[in-house]
Amino acid sequence: DRQLYLTTPNVGRTNDCRQRRRIDFVLVYSLGVRDSIINKQRRQAFQHNLESVGFKIEEQDIVGGLESRHDDVNHENNEIIANGLFNRHRRQSKQPQQQSVKRFVRLHAPFELLLELAEKTRMKLPIEENRTPSVPKRPFDYLMSWLPFTQIDRTMFPPEQYYFLAEYDKTLRYRFEPLFDTLRGNSRDLYFTPAQRSRLVYDCLLRTPFDIATDIEERQSLRGTGDARERRVLELEKIFTAFSTSSGIELLLRDQVYDDCYPLHAPLLKNIEPHMISSWIMTKGEHRNTFDRMKLWWHWSRISNVFKDQPINHIKDYFGEHVALYFCWLRWYIQMLILPCILGLSVFFYGLWAVKHDVPTNDICYNLAHTIMCPRSHRQLWTLGEDCLYAKMAFLFDNKATVGYAAIVTVWSTLFLSAWDVAEYQFQYEWDTFDLIDGGNGGSDLDEPRPDFKRKVRTTRVNPITGVVEQYMPARERCAKSVSSFSIVAMMICLVLSFVFGVVLYRISLKAAISSTRTPELVRRYSPHVASITGACINLVVIIALSSLYERLAIWLTDYEIHRTEKDYENALTLKMFLFQFVNFYASIFYIAFIKPWFANPPGVESYKIGKYKTEECEASGCLAELSIQLLVILVGKQVINNLFEVGMVKFWTFFRKILVHRNAFKQMRYRRHHTLHWYSKRPQEEDFMLERWTTTTLFYEYLELIIQYGFVTMFLVAFPLAPLCAFLNNIVEIRIDANKFVCDVRRPVAKKVADIGIWRLIIAAISKLAILTNGLLIALTSDFVPRLVYQYSRSSNRTLVNYVNFTLSAYEINHLASSSLNKFNTTSIYCFYKDHRTPPWDSKPYQTNHDYYVIMVARLAFLIVFEHVVFVCLKLGEVLMPLLSQNAKQQIARKNFMVQTMHWGAHLYEKNPELIERDMQRIVDCNAQHRYSHGGYELIYDIKRTTRQQQPTTRNISQDEYRRPGSLKEMKADLTRALQTILSEDIIDLGI
Repeated sequence: DRQLYLTTPNVGRTNDCRQRRRIDFVLVYSLGVRDSIINKQRRQAFQHNLESVGFKIEEQDIVGGLESRHDDVNHENNEIIANGLFNRHRRQSKQPQQQSVKRFVRLHAPFELLLELAEKTRMKLPIEENRTPSVPKRPFDYLMSWLPFTQIDRTMFPPEQYYFLAEYDKTLRYRFEPLFDTLRGNSRDLYFTPAQRSRLVYDCLLRTPFDIATDIEERQSLRGTGDARERRVLELEKIFTAFSTSSGIELLLRDQVYDDCYPLHAPLLKNIEPHMISSWIMTKGEHRNTFDRMKLWWHWSRISNVFKDQPINHIKDYFGEHVALYFCWLRWYIQMLILPCILGLSVFFYGLWAVKHDVPTNDICYNLAHTIMCPRSHRQLWTLGEDCLYAKMAFLFDNKATVGYAAIVTVWSTLFLSAWDVAEYQFQYEWDTFDLIDGGNGGSDLDEPRPDFKRKVRTTRVNPITGVVEQYMPARERCAKSVSSFSIVAMMICLVLSFVFGVVLYRISLKAAISSTRTPELVRRYSPHVASITGACINLVVIIALSSLYERLAIWLTDYEIHRTEKDYENALTLKMFLFQFVNFYASIFYIAFIKPWFANPPGVESYKIGKYKTEECEASGCLAELSIQLLVILVGKQVINNLFEVGMVKFWTFFRKILVHRNAFKQMRYRRHHTLHWYSKRPQEEDFMLERWTTTTLFYEYLELIIQYGFVTMFLVAFPLAPLCAFLNNIVEIRIDANKFVCDVRRPVAKKVADIGIWRLIIAAISKLAILTNGLLIALTSDFVPRLVYQYSRSSNRTLVNYVNFTLSAYEINHLASSSLNKFNTTSIYCFYKDHRTPPWDSKPYQTNHDYYVIMVARLAFLIVFEHVVFVCLKLGEVLMPLLSQNAKQQIARKNFMVQTMHWGAHLYEKNPELIERDMQRIVDCNAQHRYSHGGYELIYDIKRTTRQQQPTTRNISQDEYRRPGSLKEMKADLTRALQTILSEDIIDLGI
């Protein structure tokens, strides 16, 4: 694992005694004709500022591997020279015009620098172990505990130890210092997790200036002022407080001063067996982070682990909270899908069993199969029996069990978000991210202005809160950009609707063409099915094509708006993409579900026409079967295509970058490997350079795919009860595909500390609310549930569905039809029938809506109102009865907040009087000795007697009579407050303050 570390000069020591310094970040730039003098000067100023702050820097060429930082000489160079490659490298380096040489700048942040960065960014660090962490088991954890094959290997992923966290303050260093060497091993290198190191280093890179004049001026002003540590602190203070438009690695990347920057992955050796990794960890405990990636690959990302639980805390430590929270949400989503999967399968199998006993279906297929039906959409006369397949398909999903299923799953969809809030609060408690909920940054990278904002915005103002000069975009300009941007979004939405209209025209024209030509009887009979399936496939192709086009447009529009922070940028991009994808995926489904059923008219009345064609109408069994086909094709097709693209395209683009984009660098790497020893030829920074770049949209597309799927599962579950099962099967594979992509095929992301899933929560809430309306409308208006109830309880004498089909049909006189509808159909019947509730031709007002039509309409509206109100009541009850956190967890949070508060109360005393630190540490020992833990809470009995300044705090033994159970949280806090105030007041008196 020596390739993961920098090396220091071997002065008076052997190669085995080299000091190891972990590579925290890598910057890449090209040496060649295009490397201008300005770029070199900016790069030199930037790297000098990094060194003055305290970073250790080494540069390494991709050819030959010769180090270029001052006098550094390492073992690898000796190996290359020993193999006779030095002269070849020198000859190649003399011809920079022929090929661009990549150079890697490797950064290492020492432990003390990380502590200073943690203080500047207000990062929370552990101060004391939480001996009674309230981490309640979730409902599915109890289920998984009974399934051994779902358990993760605890030898590789030991249970998490929980600590009370507080923002680091150097004046209170002694409170944090006991854990520096013992937190995750016997080395300070393991104190910060890989995710924390990457976040701290990148935060400094975002703020470090590269202005040449400023750099020279600072060098002169700092010359001869204090020691090296004081100068470093001054540099760091300027970086985090100064206002500069010429700062940050992102601007340097935009100006092509650097080609790339990324934190290093741990090495991945796929041919190493898990037991070997375990033994290596035991023997190399001080470098156990070296094996994090291999552990995640063996025990998490491989498809063979599809049924195993996820090591969420270890994912957090390696990738950061934002990636871990995505997998938390995906795991929770999969677990929540179990109930609708079981219910959906029950509805489907009930439909398979009951379809042969359903009276209306048997009437359509057998008893009334020869009933002459009126033409639809330029079809000829046809028989009711031709609709048999549609009737059976409709009954599979539209039966007696469907309403109960829809009610339960609709309530489930509304409680889904409340249940996720509970799970999310538990993760916020475990990871101590509550301060981020109300806008705290806890990692200021989210509030740092974006490089585009720094470059393009010229106006400045004094911040009314901080009093610091900052760049500012006027409200008028911001509003104008937003209006123009969303105008283009609206135009694209209209384009999507036009394509949906085109697919509708395709279906109409295909049916008309089949009915008007000499087509075989089998094709003519199943023309509605052919039109529905092919139309759904065409719609899927259009959806995928438009999605690819709009992705680029949405990114361009969001860049045009010039958002200040990364969070604002992500929210704006998310809103645009979701609005478009919502219309793109759901427009055709909404048309079939809620618009097409209202186009029914008597055959001779052509009030709804598109050109010379009559509009589409539903089959005699309704539109639900066609809606099910559309959902099946789009949902399953989208999932299959997305997974194929996700697996294949990442591999393809990695290969493409190696062969075409970085072919010179790849050839140089391959050439070096053939002439050096194997363990020196594989350099992590070069391997990671060839991987796919992690961007702002990498995790965004994963969320978007699942949210669109969630919409299919919740909004149209009445039409396709198997949608939760399709989503469940897809997601248990999706979780491993995403894990494998993040571990193997994508560069390691810069960690972000987040408390929730952001704007996606609002989108899920909107979809859940909309699902109540859509499912209510599907049952009330699209399905036959309400008409069947009306017939059973108002028309049927024996409360059965006998003659229900006749009840839904109305008569029309064949003589009133056009001759083109009769020339291929021999019949002596006077009347044909169509599905509607209208008066017969012999009535005084023929073909008008009858009394049954209005009765059914009133019943539909009444059912819709009752259904929605029942669901909303269940939603409110769930929100009230579902506690976000247990009482014990709230006590632990209050204890942590109080501990932090007491630390800062005495900070000014310790700064002026360091001898108080020893006395306070003794108090901490006494407190821990008398700290009694119980299952229901904790108790702290503090009794300090002090007579003189020199007397140390003493404790007395607690007898059985004096022992008491803890009271309320308010009482305990009051006791602790009085004790601490007594201590602080005595300290102040002792000091004469």
